[in-house]
Amino acid sequence: MTEPMATIQCSNPECKTINSLQNLVCEKCETPLLKRYLRPLGDWVKSLEVGQLIDERYLLINHQVILDAKPGIPPEFSEDIPEKIRKYLRLFPYRLHLPQIYTYYSPSTEDHGSEIALLEYGTIPLQESGEPCHPELLPPLTQIWTQTQDNPLRQLNWLWQITKLWQPLEGQQMVSSLLDTSLIRVNAGMVQLLDFRQDEHNFHNVKELGKLWLSLIEGSSPLIVDYLQSLCDYLQRGKIPHPDYLLTYFDSALTYCGQWYNKKYQIFTLTDSGPTRNHNEDACYPEAGELKELSPEEPNFTIVCDGVGGQDAGEVASQLAIDTLVEQIPQLPAFSQTRNSQQGLQDLAEAINFTNDRISERNDAENRHDRQRMGTTLVLSLVHDHEVYLANVGDSRIYLITPQSCHQVTTDDDLASREVRLGYLFYRDAIKYPNAGALVQALGMSNANSLHPNITRLITDDDCIFLLCSDGLSDYDRVDQYWPLEIAPILSHEKDLPTAGKELINVANDKNGHDNVTISLLYCQIELASVKQTPLLMGDVEAVLESVKEETQPITEPSDDLPSDLQPTEPFPYKEEITDGNKTNFLLIFSILGILVLILGLGIYGILKLLLPPSPPISLPSPSPSLTPRPSAESSSPQPGEFIQLTQVLSLSQTAQGTEPYLDLPVDTVLQILPSEDPEKAIKVKICQIASESSSEISSTKELEGKEVWMITPNSSSSTYQTYKGEVSGGCVKLAP
Repeated sequence: MTEPMATIQCSNPECKTINSLQNLVCEKCETPLLKRYLRPLGDWVKSLEVGQLIDERYLLINHQVILDAKPGIPPEFSEDIPEKIRKYLRLFPYRLHLPQIYTYYSPSTEDHGSEIALLEYGTIPLQESGEPCHPELLPPLTQIWTQTQDNPLRQLNWLWQITKLWQPLEGQQMVSSLLDTSLIRVNAGMVQLLDFRQDEHNFHNVKELGKLWLSLIEGSSPLIVDYLQSLCDYLQRGKIPHPDYLLTYFDSALTYCGQWYNKKYQIFTLTDSGPTRNHNEDACYPEAGELKELSPEEPNFTIVCDGVGGQDAGEVASQLAIDTLVEQIPQLPAFSQTRNSQQGLQDLAEAINFTNDRISERNDAENRHDRQRMGTTLVLSLVHDHEVYLANVGDSRIYLITPQSCHQVTTDDDLASREVRLGYLFYRDAIKYPNAGALVQALGMSNANSLHPNITRLITDDDCIFLLCSDGLSDYDRVDQYWPLEIAPILSHEKDLPTAGKELINVANDKNGHDNVTISLLYCQIELASVKQTPLLMGDVEAVLESVKEETQPITEPSDDLPSDLQPTEPFPYKEEITDGNKTNFLLIFSILGILVLILGLGIYGILKLLLPPSPPISLPSPSPSLTPRPSAESSSPQPGEFIQLTQVLSLSQTAQGTEPYLDLPVDTVLQILPSEDPEKAIKVKICQIASESSSEISSTKELEGKEVWMITPNSSSSTYQTYKGEVSGGCVKLAP
């Protein structure tokens, strides 16, 4: 695939030796070679020749694949970020499934067009020669689907992941990406999109998935083919009108299919103070140094904490967090035999909040303030049957490792990640700033009202390993470098967990050495039982739905009130999460009514567009390419007098009941919160400034500014806007820093 003399530079800044692409490690310093294969965004690459080196760095493998030949050097970035690029940044929390911008800049010469943009996908399957296994980096779902007929749980898992992506992509008007089979790729058990498609119209329905998935029926496992046929029929007939409702069907189906599999779990933990620290502020569970065999019938969990705080109290906070969670988690009601997956997410969040308050109360009792308060990061994995629940607070991480891939599952609670989610900076640009790693939340620094643990759920459908670690190991891309050598051999039975764990500690101490280091390896072994199974039918799923009524309780919404020692610039914004579960019957009915309301609203709005003249552009604060203070967002629920700026297109109503549609407002529109009698159902707002860069279907009109309308809160969570202090002066909104 590549040129015979293709080379790659060692990423060790003290080495930088040029190596053959076939090398696994640097021939001089033996640092594992990072091979980052990227995909060009746009058609600027079509005029170039295969084998050409772009800007003396990016090697054109083919017109779909580019290799970064200097992965140890930070890529370049443009200061100006167009809206089409910001959408990638806002979807940063979903990078497990969605591409991210690796670099975006104007080239040093004019030979390659006006801009260079490259997408990255994490790790991709590579051959022994170091070249990609697939000509477009990742294989299409439609190509791999028939090859997994012997793993019905994986096939259901892929469709479940697609369904979970519906709402975040819909919020960025790119849900049509899930309806283009050429974009839906797979990386082992993970669905990953090759790129995004902008929606040509504002409304897509999940019934379109029914038509699309019919093409997969022929290659489906015999154990689920009848169920999938019925599911597609339900979707096309509108019997499943909402993605949350569709997720309940998948949850029940996955639970049923999970019983067909034999499961074995092992955990090994290890911790070390490191070569430069005189004491260890990390803590872990189970006890370090012991290999633990787990029973698949019971909830089993592992925890890693990295203490922070003054007066050497970090180790107190981390151990207190471990002790409290070990006490709380076995008592969680949702992890019974007839479990409730959505309730499990909520219960786990409550256990973490309880742990936070116990540490916070200890701080208060010892009269600790500001930087003297002790706290701790947290990463937690809880395995129950075929599911694994994952939680994190702070910058400790969880990675998912398969034989050919390593995925960072968690998103760091630091300033760099926050700036990316807000669309202000590219990730590989943000991490260059001195305060990029400053935490925006940790356990124990304040009460649970201002803590928002990140919790999600994955399906284990094949052998894999979850690595939980403190930043003593994850700093400087050490996991990305060493997982093929130190962790992947476990999956091929060439290495056991204790050996791999000790080698990871050595990597952290030898290659980093600046901090304590703690790791936990959770080894999941999954295989379809050899006994004959009864195929899944729609009636089986509906029986489960009827017997287990899941009550949807949202994971605690993030607030924006963190102590100053965790937040050197400003409070953190909302955390976008892929959450599971079904809505109540009320919300289902509300969604159906919302569809009718939207259709009527578009008609009314079309008339308004013809009657009202356009408004002049608005003047809003422009983000700068630095980690400097942004307008604050001081509470997850906006209060009267505050302002919100939309991060997604939002529909508003003329009444608090939502029965009279008015219009859709574009991203960046500014609204002021007015007093409302029942803000749990509807929030009254005044339209202050409408974004000037709106789509052709949304008119920015001066006459609409000043109108008082309603946001129906079940459809407008804090993920659709950012909250600010501010004032209106001279007809212009000034958002306060």
